[in-house]
Amino acid sequence: MEGGELERRQARNRKCVTARADCTGYSSKEQDASIPRSIVQHLEAEIAKIEGDLARNGHLEELNASDILAGMPTHNGVPFTDHVNPALELNKQEDDKLELAAMPRAPNLSTPDEQDPDRQEIMKCKELQALIYAILAPGPGMTDLIARVRMNLTPSTALATLPSPRGTRRKSLSRPTTHEISCVMLKSIPINIIKSLMKKYMTRVYPIFPVLHAPSLWQQLDNVLRTLQGLPPGHRTLPPSFDFLIIYLCLSVSATLGSAKTGHEQKHMVFSGSLFEEGIQHYSEKAKIPSDLAGLQITCLVLQYASINPRQANVWMLTGTVMRACLELGLHREPPDQTAYDHLTLDLRRRVFWSAYCFDRSICSALQRPLSIPDETIDAQFPSALDDRHIHPHGIDPTGIETKGLTLWLQFRRLQSHMTEVHFQNKPLNAGQTWDDWLDEMERRLRAWYDDYNEGNELIEFTLMHGLTNLHRPSPRAPMPPPRSLMLAFEAACSSAKSLREHIVSGFYRRSWLIAHHVLENSMVVLFCLRWGFEDISAKFGPQQIFEMTKVFTANFLTLASQGWDEVSNYAGIYERLLGPLLESVFSNKPPSLSSFGPAQDAELTRLLYPGPAQLEKLRFGTHSYDMQGHGAMNGLGDMGLPPFDVASLNWEDFSVSDGGSGGPGAGASFLDSWDVTQAGLDLSGGQELFGMS
Repeated sequence: MEGGELERRQARNRKCVTARADCTGYSSKEQDASIPRSIVQHLEAEIAKIEGDLARNGHLEELNASDILAGMPTHNGVPFTDHVNPALELNKQEDDKLELAAMPRAPNLSTPDEQDPDRQEIMKCKELQALIYAILAPGPGMTDLIARVRMNLTPSTALATLPSPRGTRRKSLSRPTTHEISCVMLKSIPINIIKSLMKKYMTRVYPIFPVLHAPSLWQQLDNVLRTLQGLPPGHRTLPPSFDFLIIYLCLSVSATLGSAKTGHEQKHMVFSGSLFEEGIQHYSEKAKIPSDLAGLQITCLVLQYASINPRQANVWMLTGTVMRACLELGLHREPPDQTAYDHLTLDLRRRVFWSAYCFDRSICSALQRPLSIPDETIDAQFPSALDDRHIHPHGIDPTGIETKGLTLWLQFRRLQSHMTEVHFQNKPLNAGQTWDDWLDEMERRLRAWYDDYNEGNELIEFTLMHGLTNLHRPSPRAPMPPPRSLMLAFEAACSSAKSLREHIVSGFYRRSWLIAHHVLENSMVVLFCLRWGFEDISAKFGPQQIFEMTKVFTANFLTLASQGWDEVSNYAGIYERLLGPLLESVFSNKPPSLSSFGPAQDAELTRLLYPGPAQLEKLRFGTHSYDMQGHGAMNGLGDMGLPPFDVASLNWEDFSVSDGGSGGPGAGASFLDSWDVTQAGLDLSGGQELFGMS
């Protein structure tokens, strides 16, 4: 039904009739045509009805905490539960229809509204279908979820160019059963450089993100290299492979490490993105992913890469997918019967969960979204810090070398999780504990964490300052912090920006998504503190000091924008516009007046301090749609996602493992450096079984 026809079927708004104005709704997209008001009213009525039913049943809070699932692949409105291969589940559902056909039919429980032909006709309206399609992945595969990219600082599942929902979904469901995937990029990399990139990943990234089993990973690398060397001359394609998928994802991350120090950062990022786009084609049912846990490991690796290069995947959606999979596999709980698992499998379950937990807590804190899993429901033990060569199915050698640093960040994420629950989820304080008591206790715990783990890590100082900012910042629980908190939050936020500055410019392992959100969050806290704690701040710091402290945020925004995330510069403009009147007050030594910083500015600052739900806004960079026939990645305009990359322009020495340094302090560093594909000490016949144990 067309919008005009729908309008004639519905009563027009009286105010619109009186004003002789078009009766339309509101769209957040500037280029959208006006939406008929009747559609808006219908959707509002449907939402109110559903929320009322949920409220009566006590499930409304669950809905508010689970809007993360909006982008999950569905079939007939039902989310898939198999995160490894949703397409397999779809086939299974189709087969089950034959069995269900012979069973007695259940009574028709549909409501009169669902049987109403007018309602059914409204639901078929193309404008309404477009709105529904805007929050659903175009197909059932994980690649469809990965492709929903938003390059702004607010998570969204919007599409820049809206194709036909039915046509796209039909294409996604009719993928070919047999095809080969290009390996041009991977085959162009010298073998010694592939080994060097893998060693760099293992020494610098793996110790803090150990979602894989190291001996199995080296075995997979050996399998990949043998396959590449065995290809006939001129042959540049191969069938989907689980081993290739894992290696591609690790190489994509490793290609970005230390790139700022080479002087060719942009070139390395394009090379890394090309590797990712080529490798993600292996994410299909034909790759023979061995288990649900292995599928979860893959999604964790994709999430890790998305945090580095958010152009390629939606960090927020992937985080929800990972945590939901952890819940379904029960990784947040210790198995009731631990004898059902060997020691290696138990440790692998724990490290996958806690690695996902760290991502979830950092991302939920940055967006002030509900935590996916409350801490009270988690009893999974921390994983072992020992090198994987000391962890075996039959036992763990306690005399081995510790090479994993995950515990360092786990301790902080637990503190961050508690602060998020208290500030944004109204978690009760301990009996008899006042707000000031809680602040003092958390500040003591944060500083104790810093004292225990301050061993020269480039982000330790920033993490402490960011934690203190989160502790003393304004929140729904404390909308107007006391003067001491305003002063501490201002100092901590400015110190965090200064600490982060060097990391943004020349950091080795930079995750742009998290960095950008930290800069935005802390900059808004600085504005709030300067707005309401002006007298104390201006009494402690001179005008030049305040100017220099606050201008670091602008420099950080612009540096991030210059690294390929252009939208960040928009927030630099917003920050400068709100900072200007406050600096003017600092220079004139007069508190901000209503004429310089009035209700409109306060409202804008509040909106940025407390990000709302995802909104459908214009995407400057469009989206990717991965073509599962191996033809590369397509963007929202129908063109190839990235131009063919000229590998001849790279200096392979820039990827030398010497740039990676060591994976940790002391003896563990040299022990990690001893890893090599030729020294893994594997049983080649059984290596595959170690990966993603069931």
